[in-house]
Amino acid sequence: MRFRPRSFRATVAVYVGVIFVALIAVRVTNQVIVHDALNRAVDRRLEEEMDEIAGPPRDATVATMAQRIAAKQATHESADLIFLLRDPAGRAVAGKLRLAAPPPVGFSDVGDIAGVDGVAHGRVLVARVTGGASLTIVSDNDVVDGFDALLFQVQLASLAIGLLVFAGGAAAIVWEVSRRLRAMQRTFDSVMAGNLASRIPVDGSGSEFDRQAAAFNAMLDRIDALMANVKHAARDVAHELKSPLARLRNRVAGLERRARDSPFAVDSAAILAETDELLELFASLMRLWEIEGGERRGRFGAVDVAQLAHEVGDTLRPVAEDRGDRLTVSATGPALVRGDMRLLRQLVVNLVENAIRHTPEGAQVAIDVRPGAGWVAISVVDDGTGIPAEAHATVILRFGRLETAADRPGQGLGLTLVDAIARLHGGALRLEDAAPGLRAVVTLPAQA
Repeated sequence: MRFRPRSFRATVAVYVGVIFVALIAVRVTNQVIVHDALNRAVDRRLEEEMDEIAGPPRDATVATMAQRIAAKQATHESADLIFLLRDPAGRAVAGKLRLAAPPPVGFSDVGDIAGVDGVAHGRVLVARVTGGASLTIVSDNDVVDGFDALLFQVQLASLAIGLLVFAGGAAAIVWEVSRRLRAMQRTFDSVMAGNLASRIPVDGSGSEFDRQAAAFNAMLDRIDALMANVKHAARDVAHELKSPLARLRNRVAGLERRARDSPFAVDSAAILAETDELLELFASLMRLWEIEGGERRGRFGAVDVAQLAHEVGDTLRPVAEDRGDRLTVSATGPALVRGDMRLLRQLVVNLVENAIRHTPEGAQVAIDVRPGAGWVAISVVDDGTGIPAEAHATVILRFGRLETAADRPGQGLGLTLVDAIARLHGGALRLEDAAPGLRAVVTLPAQA
């Protein structure tokens, strides 16, 4: 299964990890190469010293080699070299080297067996020379080992510095990109909440982020212009129709009064009711357009939803009791939110009226307000027939109504208005099965 990072931070973390592994590989490679180069340099020097004492064909006499060893031991350049010349019988002829065990012919490493003070680690070369004698040369590698250890420390320090610099740069990039993305997200959230005037900030640098922000802002300008045209057209149509409908309603009302004792009384009353419903529909649409446009945010203030729920309960309890319903309120305050008092009252009223209208007589309707950690939940629960889960999204849509409610009064805008008011306040509406009945829950951000 191929791993794919699912966020920008994860991508940067993977990239930093890859760079870290690459830095380690480079440093280890450098250490190995330098260490190997130092060892080869020591081996070459031992071979050169061997050639100077025994000659390239290894044919110098024992006496000659003894003289050359004595001369080298007297010079400062050979202070880190230790020599031992043995005759064919194995007796020491020249040199200060004392060995606990003879090393093999060729190159090898020795420790403290050299028997010389200050030699903790050395490189040894043993060769057979003229007449069966043997020449051993040991190089004191303490300086080389010290340089090797120092190089290792330098490699670690440079690795740590490189990683810190790279991680710091990556953190700065993540912070800058996240800052830009957060600004974009705040703008998108504001637009989704209905504030189409919100725009992504630009700094005029002409960077890729600035160009992207400008492109998004241009798109939002276009969407805002199109929405404004649609809203203006709808409002113009509504205003143009409102006056003729009002005049029509007045005329129908006059006819209804005159026809009360005639055979047309029922029809005229029905026409008047239809006209009133049509006017109510236009009024509801005008409120919905105003809410979705976000103009009401300027009226926001502190609202105690618990107190508001009790006020709505006191107002609508007689309405519920007239049809045999029981309306209860459970709200412990304070439950403060920042919003428009009138719109929040309409939100609760719509939920309660929706529960009363769509439940059989004698139903139980309950308003519940619960403040939480950063949120206030407003729920209205009934014990009616409820709504199928697959139809929850439908009834929230504009003019969304179930087939079973087609013969009931209303325009199908009650829950749409509730949803619009909730989104205007940064909240959300969700419908749940109360088993039996329906639970409508609105969550709003609590005032800090």
